[in-house]
Amino acid sequence: MSKIINIFKGSIDGVSSTISIFRDSIKFTFGDEVYVFDLEARPIFMYFNDMLYERGLSGEIIEKKWISLNPPKRFLRRVIDKGEKRDILKYTFNRVGEILDILGVKGLYGLEDRLNIDRIWELESEEERFRRIYRPISILPPDQYLSLVFQPLEGCPYNKCSFCTFYRDRDFRYKTADEFREHVKEVIEFLGKSILIRRRIFLADANALFADTEQLLEYIKIIREYIDRGSIEGFYSFSDYFTVYKTVYELKTLRSEGYKRVYIGLESGSDDVLKILSKPGPAERSLELVKRLKEAGITVGIIILIGAGGREYYDEHVMKTIKILNAMPLDKRDIIYYSKLKIHSDSEYYKISREYGLTELDDEEMNMQIEDIRRGLKHIEKPIQAIYDIDETIY
Repeated sequence: MSKIINIFKGSIDGVSSTISIFRDSIKFTFGDEVYVFDLEARPIFMYFNDMLYERGLSGEIIEKKWISLNPPKRFLRRVIDKGEKRDILKYTFNRVGEILDILGVKGLYGLEDRLNIDRIWELESEEERFRRIYRPISILPPDQYLSLVFQPLEGCPYNKCSFCTFYRDRDFRYKTADEFREHVKEVIEFLGKSILIRRRIFLADANALFADTEQLLEYIKIIREYIDRGSIEGFYSFSDYFTVYKTVYELKTLRSEGYKRVYIGLESGSDDVLKILSKPGPAERSLELVKRLKEAGITVGIIILIGAGGREYYDEHVMKTIKILNAMPLDKRDIIYYSKLKIHSDSEYYKISREYGLTELDDEEMNMQIEDIRRGLKHIEKPIQAIYDIDETIY
């Protein structure tokens, strides 16, 4: 959220309440309860009854709660039932209506008449519209959940990793310039004033850098036809390290047009583990891409797959991942993400792990593996390090 423009305070039956007005959102509090809306009266965050609810433009709701801080453990659930989602929204709009009635605040960007129960039915109808505009947004980096997502490319050009099923539902394709222009217009029209809170632009799906540089620049140019350059913090995307080759000159050109960070699924520094993951090696190829990106002034997010290779490859996974991470010119602007492997019985990884006789790590062992990697890192300027729980993805 941006800087507070105005704040109103009051009390309801002895419980303190506030309405905070920002340039891009409105926040309501009632005691410990918190409700955040964008400027289209779409709820984004809701906290009540000791539970945090996050809602995406898609209409999806994720329920979260910390169970333990040491060791860190959370309850996390995607709310599927339509009736339950409706109950969460009813509670939210009823509470916000109560706060508005008691404090008698006006001038909330004209949203006073929209912050009521009737908005729920509008939000439900928006879900179908969202599905017409977007292919499923299967995965995003954790720091991009509040970005504005465009899909110039659909699917994944490789799409063979044994552990990943995110893009198995679609063929890889580029949008033509005309298709993408129409997509951008539809997205912007759908968001309305919601766009104000989404200042980063994420270019989906799996590997936007796979596009030729001229084509990528054309996509960026089309976006800028509809969104002022000054209102964009930057462009972000995923990339792999084995299908993408761009020169430093090309990457500097992208940087000059606002490209800020590229997220790379390294997964492991071990070529043997990469083989189990059906991911092309050698892992050292990732160094070439990272060095070129950094030379061009583009930061990186490196994703490590915790638990890959099971107990049998635990030490090799740790040692060789540490080695390759330490060889990367990472600094405090970069991110290392630790993503715990989720094994599904219908995945190719499950079949391969059975063939190899691999033993799955439990959660405690995964936490230990994260700490083992952390302790081995030797960067002078330490990059940000964070957990990447793919089940939290929401847009």
